[in-house]
Amino acid sequence: MEKIYQMEYRGLSLFDEISTVELAIDEEKQTIHIFDVGQVVTPIFNFDVSGYELSDGFYKMADVLRHKKILTDQHVEGDLTLSKWLIRNNAYFYTPKKRIKKYVQGSIREIVDQAHEQWLFDEYVQRV
Repeated sequence: MEKIYQMEYRGLSLFDEISTVELAIDEEKQTIHIFDVGQVVTPIFNFDVSGYELSDGFYKMADVLRHKKILTDQHVEGDLTLSKWLIRNNAYFYTPKKRIKKYVQGSIREIVDQAHEQWLFDEYVQRV
């Protein structure tokens, strides 16, 4: 049985407009694929450290998912903190202009060569 779920999350965009984010959640790979045209949860660039960091919108969305027990091992005793939940799971951000950012083990990087990540498009993007 396929364990990929689709859902929507609504939040405020960078322009303070309500926008919808589409999610494809792959439980087996513990990964969230985020289609964020309205830039609600997209990572932001921090010029002080010259790198991307997770946005407040993403933290809010992740906290909602964590409380709904999505991508949470049911055998874990007690509640996971948000930071532990984030470290255990991965996220791919699909944004305008066909840019993809990947969040893995606490760091964000932009995928420059999309030819190596073609499976992402085939498996997730076409679904949503």
